[in-house]
Amino acid sequence: MKIIQYLTELPENKEDDPGPKQSRTCKTKLKNQYGQLFNVESHSDKQLRHFKFLSVSFMSQLLSSQSFVKKIVECEETEKLQKLEQRLLEKVLHYINTVASSVEGNVDKPTAKFWRVLLNKSYDMLDKVNALLPTETFIPVIRGLMMNQLPSVRRKAMDLLNNKVQQRTRWQKSQILQLLELVPELIAIVQCKRKEEEEEQAINRQTALFSLKLLCKGFGTENPVPFVPVLKTAIDLISSEKEEKNVMGSALLCIAEVTCTLKAQAIPQLPRLMPALLKTLKNKKELVSNEIYLLSAVTALLKVAETLPHFLSPYLLDCLLQVVHLEKIVVEFGPSSQISLRVTSLKTILATRLAPRILLPAVTKCYSEVANTQKHCLRPLMNILKEHIVGMEKEHLISHQSELTAFFMKALDFRTEHAQDDLEEVGKTEAYIIDCLISMVMKLSEASFRPLFFKLFDWSKTESTLKDRLLTFHRIADCIADKLKGLFTLFAGHLVKSFAETLNQVNISKTDEAFFDSENSTEKSCLLLQFTMDCLHKLFLFDTQKFLSKERAETLMMPLVDQLENTLGGDEKFQERVTAHLIPCIAQFSVAMADDSLWKPLNYHILLKTRHTSPKVRFAALLALVEVAQKLRENYLVLLPESIPFLAELMEDECEEVEQQCQKTIQQLEVILGEPLQSYF
Repeated sequence: MKIIQYLTELPENKEDDPGPKQSRTCKTKLKNQYGQLFNVESHSDKQLRHFKFLSVSFMSQLLSSQSFVKKIVECEETEKLQKLEQRLLEKVLHYINTVASSVEGNVDKPTAKFWRVLLNKSYDMLDKVNALLPTETFIPVIRGLMMNQLPSVRRKAMDLLNNKVQQRTRWQKSQILQLLELVPELIAIVQCKRKEEEEEQAINRQTALFSLKLLCKGFGTENPVPFVPVLKTAIDLISSEKEEKNVMGSALLCIAEVTCTLKAQAIPQLPRLMPALLKTLKNKKELVSNEIYLLSAVTALLKVAETLPHFLSPYLLDCLLQVVHLEKIVVEFGPSSQISLRVTSLKTILATRLAPRILLPAVTKCYSEVANTQKHCLRPLMNILKEHIVGMEKEHLISHQSELTAFFMKALDFRTEHAQDDLEEVGKTEAYIIDCLISMVMKLSEASFRPLFFKLFDWSKTESTLKDRLLTFHRIADCIADKLKGLFTLFAGHLVKSFAETLNQVNISKTDEAFFDSENSTEKSCLLLQFTMDCLHKLFLFDTQKFLSKERAETLMMPLVDQLENTLGGDEKFQERVTAHLIPCIAQFSVAMADDSLWKPLNYHILLKTRHTSPKVRFAALLALVEVAQKLRENYLVLLPESIPFLAELMEDECEEVEQQCQKTIQQLEVILGEPLQSYF
């Protein structure tokens, strides 16, 4: 202790030495006892630094030497020793403080490296003192240090405690009780409002909260009672308006740990905890500006939801609202970030740990609140509902089916309610709703699904003004056809006539009237055609039960073929629709017919389109012809004599592109049918 005291009194460097007269007084005692240990005047700056380094190294080595440790172990005056050890720790911490301030003061000077090395050596000395303390002594010593006047000493004492708690795995019962006695002391530091530097105080309060978190994690399960006041104190902190954000972040993490450990004993605190926690999450500006604070708030809500899911119902709507709002913030951090992973876990807990009777009404209310003003929130909300439906037991699904159906009927009106909004954005949101609906459809029996599907069909017909429901329904039908595959033909019989009517009504070669009464009518009509053709394509593709009877084929034939001359949306849209949607649909239509008495009229009607006035339509008809032949293979031979005269006409077409496409078509037919056709022309 005297060596440390002497080192503290030495000047930082030679220039700072006050000279022989002034320095004489402070060194008199030492001079009398030891003579002048180190004369600053007669030594260089480098020698002064060397002396300090050697002194600290000497003490560090001495404290860990075998002979010295043996004497400590054999010493019987434990009480006297404990007091000395506490004083030594205080001195070392005080010296570390002095060196740390020298490190800061010499950052830009050539001696910066020396001060950093000396600081590390001083910390090494602190570890050696710490290692000498038996656990029984360590705890009272730390307790004494936590009362020290210097904030830095109090903080280092808590750091030492934290390291000890984290490193050690086995504790005796008496030691645990001693450690738990520190809890009130730590709470006092957390609540402390001493008149000292705010920054120092904030860091100490954070360290104390971290200590409480570690103690709770280590010993709270078996000794929950001392930690109830910890939870109360942390709730007080997050309820305060003026609290420093980093302290609040630590308080939130402490709440997460303590709630997780206390379990049922935390329930009485929920009426204070949940509103304060949700209020924290509502303040988006502060959350966005401080990532650690955001992560702490999400972690606290996650742990509360994980530990006490059945007690969340009074706060569930607010929880859902905050979680779905977080999605927008979380996107910026990326999917693999800690914050994203925790928000995902939180959504999963809300989706899987709550009974349908509690969650479904909250989802419905949440939807009503965000549907019109915060559309970006609908995706996470639908994800939560989807995950809930996927995990639902069969009997729960049956008992809640009518409630879910009512919700979807309301949610599927999203497109109608946003008829004038950006089509792409509306489409994205609608996709989440339909995806969620499909998750329910896939769990229903045929008997349960049939009335739901017919209800949706009737729903799509009931809104006469905007017809946006029809667009939504055709999209739903397309998605269901994709999931149910061949099974969908059991329910799709009454769609045939309706789809045929739609194809005719949205064909500008047959009518001049706009199908939709809105500014973006053309874009909507193009989408409607796309969903209708895609759904029919899937019906034909998965038809193994002879769904496409002669009557149904005749109903659909002309509406489909006439789409070859429907130039709605301009050239680019027309070409994209024909190649990606219409031609695959017509080709699959020919396969599903499986009847040569129907192939002939289909082929003939396509051939008639090759005489259309527009070269684009003639070109499209040729593409359709090849695709049908590709599907029918050798069966197309019977249709060939009828096709030759039409192809012969196109060989001399006024449009060069059509003429070239005709030659290409003949070559493709030769490959498909395996016969030379040039002799026919």
